[in-house]
Amino acid sequence: MKKILLLVCALVLGMSTAMAQVQQGETAVGANLVYGSEIESMGIGARFQYGILDQLRAEVGLNYFFEHNHTTWWDVNVNAHYLLPVWNNQLYFYPLVGLNYTMTRVKLPGMKADEENHVGMNVGAGVEYEFTEHFGVNFEYRHTIIRKVDQGVFGLGLNYKF
Repeated sequence: MKKILLLVCALVLGMSTAMAQVQQGETAVGANLVYGSEIESMGIGARFQYGILDQLRAEVGLNYFFEHNHTTWWDVNVNAHYLLPVWNNQLYFYPLVGLNYTMTRVKLPGMKADEENHVGMNVGAGVEYEFTEHFGVNFEYRHTIIRKVDQGVFGLGLNYKF
């Protein structure tokens, strides 16, 4: 296990010396399909990304999870991604950290709706493949840590860079 961890660390350090395709000031918009582990439901989302520095970008995203067991769930996320090139300046790995604001609403038949708002923290990672100069796809996992409820979110998205 120690050898595997050492190999992963060496690869990450080696990859970080290469220049990422993401440039300071670069912007992108995207749409994604998401699955939330706590609500056990699919959802849709949108995001905006901005290159703060070469290899470092900020992302603001909004996700809506479809109603499941009388519960609806929205979340707003502000994350930072550090892009590490893996292959040919087209495939990237990125760890992510950020903040989360979650709004839940439970509405049982014949009862008043119960709404809660929570602030939490995101940690996770993803991969992104740029198949043209302007378009890319990504897959990511983030774990949202909230005082009362933690949720794992899997996302598959499409980005457009301009």
